[in-house]
Amino acid sequence: MVSCPKCGHQNLPSSTTCSKCGTPLPVQAPAPAAVQVPVPGPAQPPPPAVDGVEEYARQMAAREAVRRRNRMIIGGVVLVLIGFVAFKQVQDRKRKAVVQEKLTYAEKFVELEKRETGAFWNCVMASEVDIGMFQKAEQFQQRIESAYFTQQKTFADYLVTECVPKIERARQAFGGLRDTPTELAGPIEKYRETLPKLQTGLENYVENIKNRGSVKDTDQLIQELGTVWHSVYDITAETAAYEKFLYCAIPDLAKMKDAQEVLEYMKDQCYTKDPVLFMERVRKDCGPLLVVADKEARINPKSVPTWKQSHKLFLEEEMRQLQAWDSCARRSRKGKKKEDLEQFLLAVNDYMAARADVAKAARGIQEGMK
Repeated sequence: MVSCPKCGHQNLPSSTTCSKCGTPLPVQAPAPAAVQVPVPGPAQPPPPAVDGVEEYARQMAAREAVRRRNRMIIGGVVLVLIGFVAFKQVQDRKRKAVVQEKLTYAEKFVELEKRETGAFWNCVMASEVDIGMFQKAEQFQQRIESAYFTQQKTFADYLVTECVPKIERARQAFGGLRDTPTELAGPIEKYRETLPKLQTGLENYVENIKNRGSVKDTDQLIQELGTVWHSVYDITAETAAYEKFLYCAIPDLAKMKDAQEVLEYMKDQCYTKDPVLFMERVRKDCGPLLVVADKEARINPKSVPTWKQSHKLFLEEEMRQLQAWDSCARRSRKGKKKEDLEQFLLAVNDYMAARADVAKAARGIQEGMK
């Protein structure tokens, strides 16, 4: 309601003049609208000013550029890492392939050694052997001498006709190896160099054992004629032959006083000194005197002027001199066996060392696979 300023009459809000006195009524301001209480919710940033909008857009664009750059950097790093890993894998595969190729070459060598050089050793020892089981040259000597014992009369010819061609074939086979890996080149070349030494050593051994038969024959004659000399008191073809042998074998025999002095001389030559050297001289220079062409031939006593004196001084029923001769002969033959094989055994030592070096080099290559 609107109150008239003059009479105080209450008029309708839409009236412009007082309905009682006609006085103009004052214009009323419209009633304020109802205030709406906002519902609580997430805080919203105040709308930016016009300049603030441009700054905001610029900042957002900069942030997006940084994010794009970071994504590119991370992507690049990932690509580099993937490439590096791939490169290392390829490199490792190539390295392993190279190592495997070297190991394959080493296996080829082992097969060749087993087939060619192994055939040579089987021949020399007259039986199938695993050469890897041998540790010392003495083991080779024992096996070879055992093989000799089974075929004494034909062993020399057997080695020449059967075994020498096998070592020659082995030399040709290993000489044909080409493109040897660096790690194996030195050891394999050293191995090759031992093969001709083995052949030369074996051929030297063959020449040495050819005389073994005559050596045993001479040693047997010493025992046979010595027994007759100690048993028969008359001059015969055999006793005369042994008498001459004694004075040849013991140059100072005429100066000796009794059998004991003879035994001491034998001990000195066969135990203190070199029995091989002593018996080789005796067999070579004096052995032919023991050969009796006609055992029934009559011998003039004057042809053996030392007969009575030597029987008086050196004859003994125990025949200890013959035991001394037998012992000395055995020692010399044993020592001679080692001498016969000496050159070959030196080659064997070189061969075993070279073989071990090849195996060591192969193991080193295998370690590179890991």
